[in-house]
Amino acid sequence: MLAFKIFPFIQALVIILCFILPLKKVSLKYKILLAIIFGLGSLKHYIYIFSGGDMMDPKLSRYPAIFFDTIYFSSIFLFLLTLIRMIINGVYKLSRLNPGKFIIPAQSTRYAALFLLIACLIGGRAVFNGFAPPVDKFYEITVKNLPSEANDLRIVELADLHISAPTIPSEIEDIVKRVNETEPDLILIAGDFVDGTIEELDYMTKILFNLKAKYGVYAVSGNHELYSGYKNWIEYFEKGGIKFLENDGVIIRNEKDVPLLNVCGVIDISAPRFNLPEADIQKALANTDRNLPTIFMSHQPKLANQLKDKSDLTLCGHTHGGLMPGLKQIVAKVNGGYVSGLYNTGRQRVIVSNGTRIWAGAPLRLHDPSQIVYVTLKQ
Repeated sequence: MLAFKIFPFIQALVIILCFILPLKKVSLKYKILLAIIFGLGSLKHYIYIFSGGDMMDPKLSRYPAIFFDTIYFSSIFLFLLTLIRMIINGVYKLSRLNPGKFIIPAQSTRYAALFLLIACLIGGRAVFNGFAPPVDKFYEITVKNLPSEANDLRIVELADLHISAPTIPSEIEDIVKRVNETEPDLILIAGDFVDGTIEELDYMTKILFNLKAKYGVYAVSGNHELYSGYKNWIEYFEKGGIKFLENDGVIIRNEKDVPLLNVCGVIDISAPRFNLPEADIQKALANTDRNLPTIFMSHQPKLANQLKDKSDLTLCGHTHGGLMPGLKQIVAKVNGGYVSGLYNTGRQRVIVSNGTRIWAGAPLRLHDPSQIVYVTLKQ
């Protein structure tokens, strides 16, 4: 966490000292302007000092958030381009054994303009993608021992809604409308509903109470519920008809009382840090029928490695699809090898959603769009 707090200042110093100051044909006033935009832009997470939020959710409304996030991510990409230039020049100097040699001159306004253009285009596009509506993602999963009555059963997975200050009600209304139009049998929500308090977000979160599914709407918590007042939010959503399976399970039955499958869920694995119970797979399975297929919900996908012989289908979120190439591989490594899409692990199938929306703390996407996941079960 300390590194997360310090890094923006290091990034700002590198941009100012290694990118802006060396420019020879740029006047002082333009250097100051660039320093303000991209140096201070690197410190976006400290805006919460003025906005009343925190580093997890600066509490910026939509358009200020888009503005500051575009500058922030453009600053990150400018920082990376500056590092790449320094590495290329450093390697070239070493290969020639001449400290005066370089390939990309630091003082060149032509290269500087190119770097600025590339950084702003990537940063702007990433934020635009981050705030874009979710795409539809479809899976057809064959499940062993699936009862004939459950053949073609349709599930919608939502995850990482992250309703917060930049969210607008029409976004949530659109998601609810699109899901309900498919007339799903089950809706399963894999955590990270909110960033903020009930008092701040009720006018948007209550829209989720309009979600309709033949056999109900079930959910598990994510780590962001733990940051935002776990007990209050769970009680709030359950009053609205969203049943949480926190180390719990249910048997889904059709209108003729025929058992179809088990649906289980676990509390987020970060819960013990907040004096809450740890994720308990055996407890979640306690009230289920072991002769039926089992669908598990776990917000963080790394838990799927403990479910290989217990779950037929595990639905997760948390990773946001890795957000962008390069970072995606790192996110996969810290999440048990799972980051986005469908994985086969013996009996178990694991679907990791890219998330239905985006976290306000890092609202960027390159290549991995937000998504609503639709799953059809087959015998």
